[in-house]
Amino acid sequence: MISNRDKVFSVGELSEILKACFSNPAFQHLAVAGEVYSIKLGKFSYLEIGDQGKEETSAPLLKCAFRTFYGDPFGLRDIKRGDVVTIRGSLSYYAHGSSLTLWGESIEIAKDQLGKNYLLRKKTLEKLNRLGYLDEKRKRPIPSICKKIAIITAKDSAAYSDILKTLHERFPVSTVLYPATVQGEAAAKSMLSALKKAEKGDYDCILLGRGGGSKSDLSCFDDEKLCLAIATSPIPVITCIGHTIDTAIADMVSDKKAITPTEGASLINPSLADVENDLKDRRRRLDEAMLSRLDEKAQQLTSFEERLKDLSILRRAKEKKESLAVFHGHLKSAYLSKLSLFQSQLKEQEKRLPSTFLLLLDRKKVAVERNLAELNAHSLETIEKMGYALVFKDGRKVSSSRELLSGDKIVVTFSDGRKGALIE
Repeated sequence: MISNRDKVFSVGELSEILKACFSNPAFQHLAVAGEVYSIKLGKFSYLEIGDQGKEETSAPLLKCAFRTFYGDPFGLRDIKRGDVVTIRGSLSYYAHGSSLTLWGESIEIAKDQLGKNYLLRKKTLEKLNRLGYLDEKRKRPIPSICKKIAIITAKDSAAYSDILKTLHERFPVSTVLYPATVQGEAAAKSMLSALKKAEKGDYDCILLGRGGGSKSDLSCFDDEKLCLAIATSPIPVITCIGHTIDTAIADMVSDKKAITPTEGASLINPSLADVENDLKDRRRRLDEAMLSRLDEKAQQLTSFEERLKDLSILRRAKEKKESLAVFHGHLKSAYLSKLSLFQSQLKEQEKRLPSTFLLLLDRKKVAVERNLAELNAHSLETIEKMGYALVFKDGRKVSSSRELLSGDKIVVTFSDGRKGALIE
């Protein structure tokens, strides 16, 4: 009997032996648990799983395949890198490529375990939140008019074509592409490098994104370094990652997020139709404002004219003249009224004058007679007839005996004559 030590096998023979070995029932309907390191969906969908928590460079990986001709019967679209899963299937060895594949019959996410990517995502979110980069208030507005835009996406991709088409249809703008890998293991590093280059330019904003994809395809947008770079970018960043099931961390820290590249491009600049409508609206409001202003000024001018007329010398002179005419009329009326009253009184007095004059004359006669009688009663003749005499000294009437001294010569006047006398 020839031992295996002495036998030389051809590659084909060894491949047949290995194929026969893995066809053994012992390798059928196996259940294998591990962490998802990569996933690719298609008619045949492929996953690579390895031991949980191992470094990708050192972890032994098992290739798993699923027949997905008719949709997604296994729910693979809900699987992402870092999930811990249990796959049931059968091992198969392919001589072409010398590959070992586990053909999956079912797959289940381990709900009670957290994969490495989930833990990394959680840790990244906690750090960004602690730094304040998840706060909506810190986000900057996109300039209303952007003249120059940096685009970070895959070159020759449908996403890039959609972005360019939307941008240039809406408003004339200058764009510069910074090509980057947006899927796979090298995507985060590639986009980070492109972002750093774009930040050195004088751009109004940066548009970063890609088209749709599975969760695993988009996991690179949860990379901590890339998200920190987006959050601290000196230029506003718009992300358009193209998925709706989950929100990537890059979307959380960017200044503006969109679902698709087309929507992301529509956030930059108004469309020409919007500009025209805005111009029409502004022109209409300007016309209304100008007409309102003109009407207001016209009313003010009318008011000023009225006030100027009120303050003019001619108007004031006219008013004074009218006022003087009114006063003159009142004065004339009052004068004529008073004159008429005086004339009536005069006529009345003229009627009463004769009787009044005679009565007054009689009263005056009585008063004269009374005064005359009193005057006669006090005349010198009357006094002298009563036995009284007047004494004169040196031609002056003597009123008191103290005026006379012994030896004075006096003249005594009686009613019938005068006699001289000597005072002893």
